Amino acid sequence: MVDIQMDMLKSQDELDGAPVSRAHGGTCVTYGDANTNSSPTEAESLLQPRNGTNGVQTSSCDVESQKSGKDCTKRGIKKELNEKVFWEIRLWMVIIFILIVIIAVIFTSLAICAAIHQDEDDIFDPSSFTVIQNFRGSFQMPNQVFTDELATNSSNKSQTLATELGTKLSDLFKTSSALGRYFINAEIHAFRNGLVIADYKLTFHMPEEEKDQLRNFTLSREMVYNVFRQFLYDQESESDPMFIDPASLKMVLGN
Repeated sequence: MVDIQMDMLKSQDELDGAPVSRAHGGTCVTYGDANTNSSPTEAESLLQPRNGTNGVQTSSCDVESQKSGKDCTKRGIKKELNEKVFWEIRLWMVIIFILIVIIAVIFTSLAICAAIHQDEDDIFDPSSFTVIQNFRGSFQMPNQVFTDELATNSSNKSQTLATELGTKLSDLFKTSSALGRYFINAEIHAFRNGLVIADYKLTFHMPEEEKDQLRNFTLSREMVYNVFRQFLYDQESESDPMFIDPASLKMVLGN
């Protein structure tokens, strides 16, 4: 009876394609076709998860197609830039030339505008400056030694020092943005003993129609004095023989 049941099980398993084991007298016998067994490699491949999302493998074709598209675009642009416009002139040369011309035009326009532009304040007629304004005063020159020659206005030493000082003061006021257009000259009248004291005279002129405004502001005693004193404070070297002591500067309005 047992043998009949085992034969029935064997027949059923053989139909299902699965191996069957039977014991005959303590010996285990396996039935079935050996070719139906799956190899370990095939089993592992079935158990391994697939790459990609939701078990779908990502193909490398998409990445390669994207790279290929970019390469094609680059090659297309390069080909267009290297196209000959005429003779041996290529498109990229024309583009660079146009950019250079544009930049040159911009800078040239700026230079021309700067050259032809004039400030209205810089336009004036010196011949209309008929009103005279004088300032007098004195200052000390601590690096000069007083001698009898300096006391004599006609001496060479006195005239040389007076000329150098006059040039120094003239350069100061001529280069002043506020006072330069009105300045006429600077004179040194005399040198006095002790520390060398120089008496000076500054002469300005101005137009008749603006004299009141200029006397109250631009050519006022305070303005001229402050410009002069600031110049003296800006002197580079106190050891210079032509050094003027800023603290000794005196100035009054007068003829």
